[in-house]
Amino acid sequence: MVTPKTIGPNKTTTTSKSPADRRHDLEVMVPVKNEIRKVEAFEATPEANTVTEIITGDNSTFNFLRLARIVLEAGNSANRTLGEEEAVYYVNRGKASVSVDGETYELGKGDVVYVGINSEISISTSEFCDVSEFKAVDCHTKHPVQLVRHTDIEGTELAAHLGTRRPMSERTVFKLVDQNVKACRLLFGDTYMAQRGGVGSYPPHFHGPDGPLGLGANAKEEIYHFRCETDIEGDIPYVLQNCALPEEKVNVYAHIFDETAINVTPTYHDTIAPPSVDFMFTWCLASFTEGHRDWAEIYNKPGYENEW
Repeated sequence: MVTPKTIGPNKTTTTSKSPADRRHDLEVMVPVKNEIRKVEAFEATPEANTVTEIITGDNSTFNFLRLARIVLEAGNSANRTLGEEEAVYYVNRGKASVSVDGETYELGKGDVVYVGINSEISISTSEFCDVSEFKAVDCHTKHPVQLVRHTDIEGTELAAHLGTRRPMSERTVFKLVDQNVKACRLLFGDTYMAQRGGVGSYPPHFHGPDGPLGLGANAKEEIYHFRCETDIEGDIPYVLQNCALPEEKVNVYAHIFDETAINVTPTYHDTIAPPSVDFMFTWCLASFTEGHRDWAEIYNKPGYENEW
């Protein structure tokens, strides 16, 4: 198991940006086709002491998934109301008190609380907290609040240690919200690499079980949110993210920088870091069909079937 660690500095911005301003499509050249492909990306650096909407239904093509950041200093709080939505609140850094319908849960780094539909939430901190809110909309079954501590799943089967066949891809995928949590659409976790210059999400795959025919009823949308750092002084860390379509034989990579969230739904998603770069990412899936939450239902790029 890879031990979770803090990657990248704390970042906030004093510049208020609308969700529309946060979307910045990346453009990459597709080999063979000789065409430009756009990758749906979002600047995810939060504002302090407020709710920062990163991915919404208006600034993205997501049908179900949403992302917000909540960074608070001591004495500040934020309130959220869920309608036909479920959410996970994940602590990137610090300590957060999350109150749901009058009951309070104390969360540390890496902890997550699942909140079901039609709930009132208040988030506060005694010192500092950086919280991500991943939501799925269009949910219709009320599930109870469920707290998952990162340390509780470390060393269990929910901490999937992968990549030992290819040491560059060695990593631990912590499945914080999986079959251990009752939910409508959401699956959620974080991934930590065993070494710098690693390859994440290997082999190339995507969560459309209809394979190269596209995204069917059992497919899932997915967000990646990256934190990156480099051991080269003055350098700007980045990773290369595959954005090839399932029917394509070539790989197509886009540069993704620290504090960037991307839509990896329609494409393969493996991630390559330069030798100097360490990275981690949170990932969140939403099933197209409510209640169909099989994390392992994926399509591997042909030729990579035995690489897990």
